Amino acid sequence: MMKVSPPRDLLAGVCLIGMFATSGCGSDTGAPPVYAPSLEFLVLSDPHYFDPSLGTSGAAFEAYLATDRKLIGESDAIMRAMVAEVQTENPQVVLISGDLTKDGELLSHQSVARYLHQMQSGGTSVFVVPGNHDIENAGAMSYSGDSQTSVPTISASDFATIYNDFGYGNAISRDGQSLSYVAELVPGLWLLALDSCIYTDALGGSQVSGRFQDSTMAWIQARLDEARKAGIRVIGMMHHGVIEHFTDQALIFPEYLVNNRATVGSIFSNGGMGAVFTGHFHANDITQGTPSGASKSIYDIETGSTVTYPCPYRIVNLASDVLTITTKHVTSIDYDLNGAPDFQTYAHDSLRVGLEGLITGLIEQPPYSLSASDAAALAPWLGDGLVVHYAGDEVMPADVLAESQTLLAATDFVHQLSGAMLQSIYTDLPPPDNNVTLDLSAR
Repeated sequence: MMKVSPPRDLLAGVCLIGMFATSGCGSDTGAPPVYAPSLEFLVLSDPHYFDPSLGTSGAAFEAYLATDRKLIGESDAIMRAMVAEVQTENPQVVLISGDLTKDGELLSHQSVARYLHQMQSGGTSVFVVPGNHDIENAGAMSYSGDSQTSVPTISASDFATIYNDFGYGNAISRDGQSLSYVAELVPGLWLLALDSCIYTDALGGSQVSGRFQDSTMAWIQARLDEARKAGIRVIGMMHHGVIEHFTDQALIFPEYLVNNRATVGSIFSNGGMGAVFTGHFHANDITQGTPSGASKSIYDIETGSTVTYPCPYRIVNLASDVLTITTKHVTSIDYDLNGAPDFQTYAHDSLRVGLEGLITGLIEQPPYSLSASDAAALAPWLGDGLVVHYAGDEVMPADVLAESQTLLAATDFVHQLSGAMLQSIYTDLPPPDNNVTLDLSAR
Protein backbone atom coordinates (compact mmCIF):
# COMPACT_ATOMS: atom_id res chain seq x y z
CA MET A 1 0.00 0.00 0.00
CA MET A 2 1.20 3.52 -0.74
CA LYS A 3 2.94 5.29 2.12
CA VAL A 4 1.39 8.47 3.50
CA SER A 5 3.25 11.48 2.11
CA PRO A 6 4.86 14.17 4.27
CA PRO A 7 2.68 17.11 5.25
CA ARG A 8 2.08 19.64 2.48
CA ASP A 9 3.90 22.47 4.28
CA LEU A 10 7.05 20.36 4.32
CA LEU A 11 6.79 19.43 0.65
CA ALA A 12 6.23 23.04 -0.40
CA GLY A 13 9.77 23.99 0.53
CA VAL A 14 11.55 20.97 -0.93
CA CYS A 15 12.99 20.71 -4.45
CA LEU A 16 12.60 17.07 -5.51
CA ILE A 17 14.96 15.45 -7.97
CA GLY A 18 14.75 12.53 -10.35
CA MET A 19 11.37 11.34 -11.60
CA PHE A 20 9.43 13.96 -9.63
CA ALA A 21 11.71 16.96 -10.33
CA THR A 22 10.60 20.46 -9.52
CA SER A 23 12.01 23.82 -10.43
CA GLY A 24 11.64 27.27 -8.94
CA CYS A 25 10.69 26.09 -5.45
CA GLY A 26 9.88 29.62 -4.46
CA SER A 27 10.83 29.12 -0.82
CA ASP A 28 12.24 32.66 -0.76
CA THR A 29 9.47 34.27 -2.81
CA GLY A 30 6.44 32.47 -1.41
CA ALA A 31 5.57 31.11 -4.86
CA PRO A 32 4.52 27.44 -4.99
CA PRO A 33 6.96 24.83 -6.34
CA VAL A 34 6.68 23.83 -9.98
CA TYR A 35 6.17 20.08 -10.03
CA ALA A 36 6.69 17.81 -13.05
CA PRO A 37 5.01 14.61 -11.85
CA SER A 38 5.50 11.37 -13.72
CA LEU A 39 3.28 8.32 -13.21
CA GLU A 40 2.20 5.13 -14.96
CA PHE A 41 -1.25 3.96 -13.96
CA LEU A 42 -3.86 1.46 -15.03
CA VAL A 43 -7.57 2.31 -15.22
CA LEU A 44 -10.43 -0.17 -15.14
CA SER A 45 -14.11 0.31 -14.49
CA ASP A 46 -17.39 -1.39 -13.68
CA PRO A 47 -16.16 -4.91 -12.85
CA HIS A 48 -19.62 -5.73 -11.37
CA TYR A 49 -18.13 -8.61 -9.45
CA PHE A 50 -20.55 -11.29 -8.24
CA ASP A 51 -19.23 -13.89 -5.84
CA PRO A 52 -19.86 -17.32 -7.41
CA SER A 53 -20.97 -18.76 -4.07
CA LEU A 54 -24.13 -16.63 -4.38
CA GLY A 55 -25.24 -18.76 -7.33
CA THR A 56 -24.57 -18.40 -11.04
CA SER A 57 -26.88 -21.04 -12.49
CA GLY A 58 -30.51 -22.07 -12.41
CA ALA A 59 -33.76 -20.55 -13.61
CA ALA A 60 -33.73 -17.58 -11.24
CA PHE A 61 -30.22 -16.52 -12.24
CA GLU A 62 -31.02 -16.98 -15.92
CA ALA A 63 -34.12 -14.83 -15.47
CA TYR A 64 -31.94 -12.11 -14.00
CA LEU A 65 -29.45 -12.36 -16.88
CA ALA A 66 -32.31 -11.86 -19.34
CA THR A 67 -32.65 -8.32 -17.97
CA ASP A 68 -28.91 -7.55 -18.07
CA ARG A 69 -26.17 -7.27 -20.70
CA LYS A 70 -23.19 -7.96 -18.45
CA LEU A 71 -21.02 -11.07 -18.05
CA ILE A 72 -22.02 -11.53 -14.42
CA GLY A 73 -21.53 -15.30 -14.28
CA GLU A 74 -18.07 -14.81 -15.71
CA SER A 75 -17.15 -11.88 -13.42
CA ASP A 76 -15.00 -13.94 -11.05
CA ALA A 77 -12.95 -15.37 -13.92
CA ILE A 78 -12.63 -11.88 -15.43
CA MET A 79 -11.49 -10.44 -12.09
CA ARG A 80 -8.85 -13.14 -11.77
CA ALA A 81 -7.68 -12.30 -15.29
CA MET A 82 -7.51 -8.59 -14.37
CA VAL A 83 -5.40 -9.38 -11.32
CA ALA A 84 -2.99 -11.22 -13.62
CA GLU A 85 -2.98 -8.25 -16.05
CA VAL A 86 -2.14 -5.84 -13.23
CA GLN A 87 0.63 -8.08 -11.95
CA THR A 88 2.07 -8.30 -15.48
CA GLU A 89 1.78 -4.58 -16.25
CA ASN A 90 2.98 -3.65 -12.74
CA PRO A 91 1.76 -0.04 -12.83
CA GLN A 92 2.43 2.29 -9.94
CA VAL A 93 -1.30 2.91 -9.45
CA VAL A 94 -4.64 1.32 -10.40
CA LEU A 95 -7.81 3.45 -10.58
CA ILE A 96 -11.27 1.80 -10.47
CA SER A 97 -14.16 4.13 -11.23
CA GLY A 98 -17.08 2.42 -9.53
CA ASP A 99 -19.60 -0.42 -9.74
CA LEU A 100 -17.23 -2.83 -8.04
CA THR A 101 -20.05 -5.33 -7.49
CA LYS A 102 -23.14 -6.63 -9.23
CA ASP A 103 -25.56 -5.13 -6.71
CA GLY A 104 -23.68 -4.27 -3.55
CA GLU A 105 -23.59 -7.74 -1.97
CA LEU A 106 -21.45 -7.74 1.18
CA LEU A 107 -19.86 -11.03 0.19
CA SER A 108 -19.00 -9.68 -3.28
CA HIS A 109 -17.39 -6.55 -1.79
CA GLN A 110 -15.31 -8.66 0.58
CA SER A 111 -14.12 -10.81 -2.33
CA VAL A 112 -13.27 -7.74 -4.43
CA ALA A 113 -11.15 -6.39 -1.58
CA ARG A 114 -9.20 -9.66 -1.48
CA TYR A 115 -8.54 -9.43 -5.22
CA LEU A 116 -7.44 -5.80 -4.88
CA HIS A 117 -4.95 -6.83 -2.20
CA GLN A 118 -3.54 -9.27 -4.76
CA MET A 119 -3.20 -6.40 -7.23
CA GLN A 120 -1.20 -4.52 -4.61
CA SER A 121 1.12 -7.43 -3.87
CA GLY A 122 3.82 -6.14 -6.25
CA GLY A 123 3.81 -2.61 -4.86
CA THR A 124 0.95 -1.18 -6.93
CA SER A 125 -1.46 1.13 -5.09
CA VAL A 126 -5.19 0.79 -5.83
CA PHE A 127 -7.79 3.57 -5.49
CA VAL A 128 -11.56 3.10 -5.80
CA VAL A 129 -14.80 5.08 -5.73
CA PRO A 130 -18.32 3.64 -5.46
CA GLY A 131 -20.71 3.19 -8.35
CA ASN A 132 -24.48 3.31 -8.34
CA HIS A 133 -24.74 -0.46 -7.76
CA ASP A 134 -22.47 -0.64 -4.70
CA ILE A 135 -24.24 0.76 -1.61
CA GLU A 136 -27.56 0.03 0.17
CA ASN A 137 -28.80 -1.87 -2.86
CA ALA A 138 -32.02 -3.85 -2.53
CA GLY A 139 -30.95 -5.86 -5.59
CA ALA A 140 -28.37 -7.79 -3.53
CA MET A 141 -29.48 -11.38 -4.10
CA SER A 142 -28.36 -14.97 -4.13
CA TYR A 143 -29.76 -17.47 -6.63
CA SER A 144 -30.62 -21.14 -6.28
CA GLY A 145 -32.78 -23.02 -8.74
CA ASP A 146 -36.05 -21.14 -9.17
CA SER A 147 -35.48 -18.92 -6.14
CA GLN A 148 -33.71 -15.68 -5.39
CA THR A 149 -33.04 -14.56 -1.82
CA SER A 150 -32.01 -11.20 -0.43
CA VAL A 151 -28.48 -11.13 0.99
CA PRO A 152 -26.70 -8.49 3.09
CA THR A 153 -25.59 -5.33 1.31
CA ILE A 154 -23.37 -2.56 2.67
CA SER A 155 -23.65 1.02 3.90
CA ALA A 156 -21.44 3.96 2.92
CA SER A 157 -19.42 3.57 6.11
CA ASP A 158 -19.00 -0.14 5.36
CA PHE A 159 -17.65 0.79 1.92
CA ALA A 160 -14.98 3.03 3.42
CA THR A 161 -14.03 0.29 5.89
CA ILE A 162 -13.85 -2.53 3.33
CA TYR A 163 -11.80 -0.36 0.96
CA ASN A 164 -9.68 1.27 3.65
CA ASP A 165 -6.52 0.07 1.93
CA PHE A 166 -7.67 1.37 -1.45
CA GLY A 167 -7.86 5.12 -0.95
CA TYR A 168 -9.79 5.80 2.23
CA GLY A 169 -7.17 4.86 4.79
CA ASN A 170 -4.43 7.11 3.42
CA ALA A 171 -6.53 9.96 2.02
CA ILE A 172 -5.09 13.41 2.70
CA SER A 173 -8.65 14.80 2.78
CA ARG A 174 -12.14 13.28 3.13
CA ASP A 175 -15.49 14.90 2.37
CA GLY A 176 -17.76 14.64 5.40
CA GLN A 177 -20.95 14.19 3.35
CA SER A 178 -19.90 11.61 0.76
CA LEU A 179 -17.30 8.98 -0.03
CA SER A 180 -15.15 11.52 -1.87
CA TYR A 181 -11.50 11.91 -0.96
CA VAL A 182 -8.14 13.25 -2.11
CA ALA A 183 -5.09 11.02 -2.45
CA GLU A 184 -1.56 12.06 -3.32
CA LEU A 185 -0.41 9.72 -6.09
CA VAL A 186 3.11 11.15 -6.29
CA PRO A 187 4.46 14.47 -5.01
CA GLY A 188 2.81 17.22 -7.01
CA LEU A 189 -0.11 15.08 -8.26
CA TRP A 190 -3.44 14.63 -6.49
CA LEU A 191 -6.28 12.27 -7.32
CA LEU A 192 -9.68 13.82 -6.64
CA ALA A 193 -11.72 10.63 -6.13
CA LEU A 194 -15.38 11.64 -6.17
CA ASP A 195 -18.54 9.91 -5.03
CA SER A 196 -21.24 11.00 -7.49
CA CYS A 197 -23.77 8.33 -6.50
CA ILE A 198 -27.25 8.74 -5.00
CA TYR A 199 -28.01 6.57 -1.98
CA THR A 200 -29.27 6.94 1.58
CA ASP A 201 -28.86 5.05 4.81
CA ALA A 202 -32.04 3.12 3.94
CA LEU A 203 -32.08 0.10 1.63
CA GLY A 204 -33.31 0.98 -1.85
CA GLY A 205 -32.92 0.23 -5.53
CA SER A 206 -29.89 1.28 -7.53
CA GLN A 207 -30.21 4.95 -8.54
CA VAL A 208 -28.72 5.22 -12.01
CA SER A 209 -28.46 9.03 -11.93
CA GLY A 210 -25.70 10.87 -10.12
CA ARG A 211 -25.21 14.19 -8.35
CA PHE A 212 -23.11 16.12 -5.87
CA GLN A 213 -24.65 17.76 -2.83
CA ASP A 214 -23.88 21.45 -2.35
CA SER A 215 -21.58 20.68 0.55
CA THR A 216 -19.58 18.27 -1.58
CA MET A 217 -19.35 20.83 -4.37
CA ALA A 218 -17.94 23.30 -1.85
CA TRP A 219 -15.45 20.69 -0.64
CA ILE A 220 -14.36 20.00 -4.25
CA GLN A 221 -13.87 23.71 -4.88
CA ALA A 222 -11.82 24.08 -1.71
CA ARG A 223 -9.55 21.17 -2.62
CA LEU A 224 -8.97 22.52 -6.13
CA ASP A 225 -8.19 25.96 -4.69
CA GLU A 226 -5.75 24.37 -2.26
CA ALA A 227 -4.03 22.42 -5.04
CA ARG A 228 -3.71 25.47 -7.26
CA LYS A 229 -2.12 27.53 -4.49
CA ALA A 230 0.39 24.74 -3.84
CA GLY A 231 1.22 24.24 -7.54
CA ILE A 232 -0.19 20.72 -7.51
CA ARG A 233 -1.72 19.06 -10.57
CA VAL A 234 -5.04 17.25 -10.14
CA ILE A 235 -6.73 14.44 -12.04
CA GLY A 236 -10.25 13.28 -11.23
CA MET A 237 -12.08 9.98 -10.95
CA MET A 238 -15.84 9.47 -10.59
CA HIS A 239 -18.52 7.07 -11.78
CA HIS A 240 -20.79 9.37 -13.79
CA GLY A 241 -19.82 11.29 -16.90
CA VAL A 242 -19.29 15.06 -17.00
CA ILE A 243 -19.16 15.63 -20.78
CA GLU A 244 -21.49 14.06 -23.38
CA HIS A 245 -19.86 11.10 -25.15
CA PHE A 246 -22.12 11.30 -28.17
CA THR A 247 -24.48 13.90 -29.52
CA ASP A 248 -27.73 14.19 -27.56
CA GLN A 249 -26.56 11.80 -24.81
CA ALA A 250 -28.09 14.19 -22.29
CA LEU A 251 -31.46 13.74 -24.00
CA ILE A 252 -31.31 10.00 -24.67
CA PHE A 253 -29.40 8.74 -21.60
CA PRO A 254 -29.30 11.63 -19.11
CA GLU A 255 -28.87 9.34 -16.10
CA TYR A 256 -25.33 8.46 -17.20
CA LEU A 257 -24.18 12.06 -16.82
CA VAL A 258 -23.89 13.78 -13.46
CA ASN A 259 -26.69 16.20 -12.66
CA ASN A 260 -25.83 19.86 -13.25
CA ARG A 261 -22.92 18.71 -15.36
CA ALA A 262 -22.16 22.20 -16.72
CA THR A 263 -21.58 23.57 -13.22
CA VAL A 264 -19.60 20.50 -12.16
CA GLY A 265 -17.48 20.58 -15.32
CA SER A 266 -16.76 24.29 -15.03
CA ILE A 267 -15.65 23.88 -11.41
CA PHE A 268 -13.32 21.08 -12.49
CA SER A 269 -11.91 22.92 -15.49
CA ASN A 270 -11.59 26.36 -13.90
CA GLY A 271 -10.04 24.70 -10.87
CA GLY A 272 -7.23 23.28 -13.00
CA MET A 273 -8.44 19.69 -13.41
CA GLY A 274 -8.03 18.92 -17.11
CA ALA A 275 -9.04 15.26 -17.10
CA VAL A 276 -11.51 13.08 -15.22
CA PHE A 277 -11.68 9.28 -15.48
CA THR A 278 -15.26 7.97 -15.52
CA GLY A 279 -17.25 4.79 -16.16
CA HIS A 280 -20.94 3.87 -15.82
CA PHE A 281 -22.04 3.67 -19.49
CA HIS A 282 -19.71 0.72 -20.22
CA ALA A 283 -18.29 2.41 -23.32
CA ASN A 284 -14.60 2.99 -23.99
CA ASP A 285 -14.85 6.60 -25.07
CA ILE A 286 -12.94 9.86 -24.65
CA THR A 287 -14.55 13.21 -25.26
CA GLN A 288 -13.46 16.83 -24.87
CA GLY A 289 -15.80 19.69 -24.10
CA THR A 290 -15.87 23.17 -22.65
CA PRO A 291 -18.62 23.40 -20.01
CA SER A 292 -20.73 26.53 -19.86
CA GLY A 293 -18.89 28.96 -17.60
CA ALA A 294 -15.48 27.36 -18.11
CA SER A 295 -12.56 29.11 -19.73
CA LYS A 296 -10.89 25.86 -20.80
CA SER A 297 -12.06 22.46 -21.97
CA ILE A 298 -11.88 19.22 -20.00
CA TYR A 299 -11.36 15.61 -21.08
CA ASP A 300 -13.87 12.99 -19.90
CA ILE A 301 -12.01 9.68 -20.21
CA GLU A 302 -14.64 6.96 -19.90
CA THR A 303 -13.40 3.39 -19.55
CA GLY A 304 -15.61 0.48 -20.57
CA SER A 305 -16.65 -2.29 -18.22
CA THR A 306 -14.48 -5.36 -17.74
CA VAL A 307 -17.68 -7.46 -17.89
CA THR A 308 -18.98 -5.92 -21.13
CA TYR A 309 -17.41 -6.43 -24.56
CA PRO A 310 -14.67 -5.57 -25.42
CA CYS A 311 -13.70 -5.84 -21.72
CA PRO A 312 -11.13 -3.02 -21.85
CA TYR A 313 -8.69 -1.41 -19.48
CA ARG A 314 -6.34 1.48 -20.01
CA ILE A 315 -2.62 2.04 -19.45
CA VAL A 316 -1.93 5.73 -18.86
CA ASN A 317 1.46 7.41 -18.72
CA LEU A 318 1.49 10.90 -17.25
CA ALA A 319 4.45 13.21 -17.80
CA SER A 320 3.74 16.66 -16.38
CA ASP A 321 0.67 17.75 -18.37
CA VAL A 322 0.74 15.04 -21.04
CA LEU A 323 -1.37 11.87 -20.83
CA THR A 324 -0.47 9.01 -23.17
CA ILE A 325 -3.33 6.49 -23.16
CA THR A 326 -3.21 2.94 -24.50
CA THR A 327 -6.23 0.63 -24.42
CA LYS A 328 -5.85 -3.09 -23.81
CA HIS A 329 -8.42 -5.85 -23.38
CA VAL A 330 -9.01 -8.99 -21.38
CA THR A 331 -8.45 -11.65 -24.04
CA SER A 332 -8.48 -14.89 -22.06
CA ILE A 333 -10.28 -16.17 -18.96
CA ASP A 334 -10.44 -19.51 -17.17
CA TYR A 335 -14.07 -20.29 -18.02
CA ASP A 336 -16.11 -22.57 -20.26
CA LEU A 337 -16.75 -20.52 -23.42
CA ASN A 338 -19.36 -22.91 -24.83
CA GLY A 339 -17.39 -23.58 -27.99
CA ALA A 340 -16.49 -19.97 -28.82
CA PRO A 341 -13.03 -19.74 -30.41
CA ASP A 342 -11.80 -17.12 -27.94
CA PHE A 343 -13.00 -14.90 -25.11
CA GLN A 344 -13.38 -11.74 -27.21
CA THR A 345 -15.72 -13.56 -29.62
CA TYR A 346 -17.63 -15.00 -26.67
CA ALA A 347 -17.98 -11.57 -25.06
CA HIS A 348 -19.03 -9.91 -28.32
CA ASP A 349 -21.70 -12.47 -29.09
CA SER A 350 -23.03 -12.44 -25.53
CA LEU A 351 -23.39 -8.66 -25.62
CA ARG A 352 -24.91 -8.57 -29.11
CA VAL A 353 -27.57 -11.18 -28.33
CA GLY A 354 -28.30 -9.66 -24.94
CA LEU A 355 -28.71 -6.13 -26.29
CA GLU A 356 -31.09 -7.20 -29.03
CA GLY A 357 -33.31 -8.95 -26.50
CA LEU A 358 -33.23 -6.00 -24.09
CA ILE A 359 -33.98 -3.44 -26.79
CA THR A 360 -36.78 -5.53 -28.27
CA GLY A 361 -38.48 -5.88 -24.91
CA LEU A 362 -38.04 -2.19 -24.16
CA ILE A 363 -39.51 -0.78 -27.36
CA GLU A 364 -42.46 -3.16 -27.32
CA GLN A 365 -43.52 -1.67 -23.97
CA PRO A 366 -45.05 1.75 -23.25
CA PRO A 367 -44.28 4.52 -23.96
CA TYR A 368 -42.86 3.18 -27.25
CA SER A 369 -45.36 0.34 -27.84
CA LEU A 370 -43.97 -0.89 -31.16
CA SER A 371 -45.42 -4.02 -32.71
CA ALA A 372 -43.39 -7.20 -32.37
CA SER A 373 -42.47 -7.09 -36.05
CA ASP A 374 -41.35 -3.44 -35.95
CA ALA A 375 -39.36 -4.04 -32.76
CA ALA A 376 -37.67 -7.10 -34.28
CA ALA A 377 -36.69 -5.06 -37.35
CA LEU A 378 -35.34 -2.11 -35.38
CA ALA A 379 -33.53 -3.77 -32.45
CA PRO A 380 -30.60 -5.22 -34.47
CA TRP A 381 -29.64 -1.77 -35.78
CA LEU A 382 -29.64 -0.25 -32.31
CA GLY A 383 -27.87 -3.25 -30.79
CA ASP A 384 -25.10 -3.12 -33.37
CA GLY A 385 -24.70 0.61 -32.75
CA LEU A 386 -24.24 0.20 -29.03
CA VAL A 387 -21.71 -2.61 -29.52
CA VAL A 388 -19.68 -0.34 -31.80
CA HIS A 389 -19.92 2.55 -29.34
CA TYR A 390 -18.79 0.37 -26.43
CA ALA A 391 -15.62 -0.51 -28.38
CA GLY A 392 -14.84 3.13 -29.22
CA ASP A 393 -13.48 4.86 -32.34
CA GLU A 394 -16.81 4.44 -34.07
CA VAL A 395 -17.17 4.59 -37.86
CA MET A 396 -20.66 4.76 -39.37
CA PRO A 397 -21.09 2.27 -42.27
CA ALA A 398 -23.00 3.40 -45.33
CA ASP A 399 -25.94 1.08 -44.64
CA VAL A 400 -26.32 2.49 -41.11
CA LEU A 401 -26.34 6.04 -42.46
CA ALA A 402 -29.00 5.08 -44.99
CA GLU A 403 -31.11 3.33 -42.34
CA SER A 404 -30.85 6.27 -39.95
CA GLN A 405 -32.03 8.65 -42.67
CA THR A 406 -34.96 6.38 -43.45
CA LEU A 407 -35.93 6.27 -39.79
CA LEU A 408 -35.63 10.05 -39.44
CA ALA A 409 -38.01 10.43 -42.37
CA ALA A 410 -40.65 8.23 -40.73
CA THR A 411 -43.89 9.75 -39.47
CA ASP A 412 -43.89 8.27 -35.95
CA PHE A 413 -41.80 9.51 -33.06
CA VAL A 414 -40.26 6.16 -32.07
CA HIS A 415 -38.70 5.57 -35.49
CA GLN A 416 -37.53 9.19 -35.67
CA LEU A 417 -35.95 8.84 -32.22
CA SER A 418 -34.27 5.61 -33.27
CA GLY A 419 -32.82 7.29 -36.35
CA ALA A 420 -31.47 10.13 -34.23
CA MET A 421 -30.01 7.65 -31.76
CA LEU A 422 -28.27 5.70 -34.54
CA GLN A 423 -26.63 8.83 -35.85
CA SER A 424 -25.68 9.89 -32.32
CA ILE A 425 -24.01 6.70 -31.14
CA TYR A 426 -22.11 6.25 -34.42
CA THR A 427 -20.78 9.81 -34.32
CA ASP A 428 -17.44 9.61 -32.55
CA LEU A 429 -16.75 12.92 -30.87
CA PRO A 430 -13.05 13.89 -30.74
CA PRO A 431 -10.48 12.92 -29.65
CA PRO A 432 -9.78 9.22 -30.47
CA ASP A 433 -11.10 6.80 -27.86
CA ASN A 434 -8.58 4.02 -27.46
CA ASN A 435 -5.02 5.17 -28.15
CA VAL A 436 -4.23 8.85 -27.88
CA THR A 437 -1.90 11.45 -26.39
CA LEU A 438 -3.59 14.39 -24.63
CA ASP A 439 -1.76 17.59 -23.78
CA LEU A 440 -3.69 19.02 -20.84
CA SER A 441 -1.76 22.28 -20.96
CA ALA A 442 -3.19 23.00 -24.45
CA ARG A 443 -6.84 22.43 -23.60
